[in-house]
Amino acid sequence: MKFIKILPVILLLGFFSCNKFMDIVPDNIATLDQAFQLKVTAKKYLFTCYSYLPKLGSPSSNYGLLGSREIASPYPGSQAPGIPNSILELGYDYQNTVEPINNYWDGANGGIALFQAIRTCNIFLENIGKVPDIEDVERKRWIAEVKTLKAYYHFLLLRMYGPVPIVRENLPVSADVEAVRITRAPVDEVSSYIAQLIDEATPDLPPVVYNQREELGRITAPIALAIKAYTLTLNASPLFNGNTDYADLKSKDGQALVNTTADNSKWAKAAQACEDAIKAAHSAGFRLHYFNAPFDLNAISDSSRKLMDIRGAVTEQWNPEQIWVLTNSSTGELQRFCAPRNEVYSYTYSLWAANLNACEIFYTKNGVPINEDPSWDYANRYTALKTVPAEQRSIMKPNYTTSSFNMDREYRFYADLVFDGAAYFMSQRPSETNLLYLPTLWGSPSTSGGLSRVSFTGYYPKKLVSWKTTGSGSSYTPDSYAWPAIRLATLYLMYAEAVNEAEGPGAKAYQYLDSVRARAGLHGVVESWANHSRNAAKPATKEGLRSIIQQETMIEMIFEGENYWNMRRWKRLDLMNRPITGWDFQQKTTADFYRLKTIYTPHNTYRDFLAPIREYALQVNPNLVQNPLW
Repeated sequence: MKFIKILPVILLLGFFSCNKFMDIVPDNIATLDQAFQLKVTAKKYLFTCYSYLPKLGSPSSNYGLLGSREIASPYPGSQAPGIPNSILELGYDYQNTVEPINNYWDGANGGIALFQAIRTCNIFLENIGKVPDIEDVERKRWIAEVKTLKAYYHFLLLRMYGPVPIVRENLPVSADVEAVRITRAPVDEVSSYIAQLIDEATPDLPPVVYNQREELGRITAPIALAIKAYTLTLNASPLFNGNTDYADLKSKDGQALVNTTADNSKWAKAAQACEDAIKAAHSAGFRLHYFNAPFDLNAISDSSRKLMDIRGAVTEQWNPEQIWVLTNSSTGELQRFCAPRNEVYSYTYSLWAANLNACEIFYTKNGVPINEDPSWDYANRYTALKTVPAEQRSIMKPNYTTSSFNMDREYRFYADLVFDGAAYFMSQRPSETNLLYLPTLWGSPSTSGGLSRVSFTGYYPKKLVSWKTTGSGSSYTPDSYAWPAIRLATLYLMYAEAVNEAEGPGAKAYQYLDSVRARAGLHGVVESWANHSRNAAKPATKEGLRSIIQQETMIEMIFEGENYWNMRRWKRLDLMNRPITGWDFQQKTTADFYRLKTIYTPHNTYRDFLAPIREYALQVNPNLVQNPLW
């Protein structure tokens, strides 16, 4: 396996420097020819191309989890087992140009070496034709998989840095100095190249994985088409489509790297790409997840079942909504950070807190924003206290006193969050007459770990914790599901967004948007706004429906890291600068606990829409230009 690590490194060095290498191969190191001498060794190299996929289910790898500030963690330097300070720092505006946090350009400081990943893919594509003992159909499939991976790695770079170099093929080690001094390609060109790779790959990809024992997680046609949909939606979004803030972002030869003139036809292309991806997913059997209760589970209420419909979309591994699951990314550690201590088990990290301010995004029970529903007391949401009615026992503890903020919200609020007095449905306590209710007042079981093991907002991101996770006393056994990188619900919402931008409001835009809402127990947007909003006509205008779709997306994708990117491609500084707020969690009485506290206030500017390139990379390669304001 040594060739897997060594060859990409050689190509990496050759790509970025003008050093020459001696033509010497140590006796015990495999050569490139040996890597592709047989099918069995070529397959190992295929898996090396997969090995660069980001571990999005790892709390130390998915910086979007904390970077979005939907989840907050204690300040950098505080106790956070296994989490690099760089991950914590990103949520507190510590990004810099000397040693960028999560540097995917160079593969440093928590980042993945994505250019090395692309070059590894190129090595495979350049040499797979040499393998003699492989059927042509399988060879074509492998090529298609690697082309898709190559497209995906370019997409990850595009999303993070904007205009990036396109690595169509590897440069030889003998390339001269100027040849290795690569330049950034315009965003439109990068997007077109990604789409081209997907178009080339899709015909040779299977619709589903047939050999599930050995191939789960491998690229399929629905995955490839979803990556294309993500790419074209990103390219059509305000960040890259008519963004005059980037008028001065040009290459050293004066070429504009972002199109500052809005082109609405990009949204039409994005809508078509989303539709193609959805059709492929439907044909392959993908559908929105609904809870399928195991035979040994006691009867549960309609409310509990609805909460499990929502919660399981992420945590129920291999459910029919999950188009691409990253098998390299287990979530055991992630759940330890998100799960609160309680009377059943008293040991988890319990450090990750849901930002109360971000939780304002959830609708009322009527399916409209809390500031639009005249029946919901928006003005007193932080100060009023209410008693939980007995009929809501599946959601909160009956006759318990809680904040008005927690009352009369949509099901996703209760499925995704656990807070003082909230029901905590779990496999060990699934009975409706014996549900676990979580107390979070100071001195309760959830605070048994003290300041180093407690949510400092009073809310935990329950969405990421599987109901099958078990524990007893100091033991804790997470149900380590693999991370779903692409869900069908995401494609539905992107399609609604693209159609609205391309054509305006109408049945096509409402269709899949309403499907996502129906799974959450809500009526369609037209009906909900007509009956429950002060702005009944909102879904009938492009601007109004845009706002609805963006809020629906923020709700549906909350705590998954995706909204870190959504806020940026929409240019929503108002969302990026939401303060981190919570209750006065060290208080022992209800009246004292429910006092709003501001923990941190961000100060993002449009500089923060794109990540910086490391200063050293700019010094080594004078043909590169830095992103604006860095």
